[in-house]
Amino acid sequence: MPERRSVVVTHREGYKYWFFAAFLGVCIVSFILGIWWQQSRQEELQSEHQALSEQVLRLAQSLDIKTTELEMMRLNTAVDAAALENARQEMIVLQKQIFENEEQLGLYRELLSDGSQPSGLSVAKFSLTQISEEQLAYRWVARQKTAKMQVTNVNAEITVMGNKGDRVLTLPLSDLDSNIVEMPIRLKFKYFSINQGVLTLPEGFNPDKVRIVLRYSWSKKVSDDKTFDWVVEE
Repeated sequence: MPERRSVVVTHREGYKYWFFAAFLGVCIVSFILGIWWQQSRQEELQSEHQALSEQVLRLAQSLDIKTTELEMMRLNTAVDAAALENARQEMIVLQKQIFENEEQLGLYRELLSDGSQPSGLSVAKFSLTQISEEQLAYRWVARQKTAKMQVTNVNAEITVMGNKGDRVLTLPLSDLDSNIVEMPIRLKFKYFSINQGVLTLPEGFNPDKVRIVLRYSWSKKVSDDKTFDWVVEE
């Protein structure tokens, strides 16, 4: 019967220390990479915040200039009828520009306020103004707030809900505004998009609500879905 021989495996303490050193090295590198990533992300957010702050400052300065021009026009109204009419038209234009600047300034300030609005796409507001018995001017604002703000393509579906006699109707905005060829409305913006137009109501149609649905152009997922009451401003 053959003789069995025992095989002795020598345990080397050096391997244990080598593995420990390698594990420690991986932990240190991971920690350093984590700190670097956080610093890089913080720098991006600070840069974006600075850009928005500068935009707010520019809008505020523009608003001050236009307000001063408007006050100067009001002081120079002692002119003949033709010049007075021209001044009146210019004042109307300036008032409109001031309103738009104030609106943009408010939207930028909301973007700068942490937690003042939801992340992603959202509909900020919707308003209606009566023009005639059947025509109304509408205005609505779409905006986005993401970790890294960039120009993006957005699709907007807008429908008007109401009734005609005993029938409940839901009409796309493209049926009411001749300047909108089809739905969805395609938008492209970075921070916000102010949209406006004129809609004509069909005879006998009584609107009740307006629904606006936003989604990114590359996604079927709805990002925001809001319904507004049909409230007409005087």
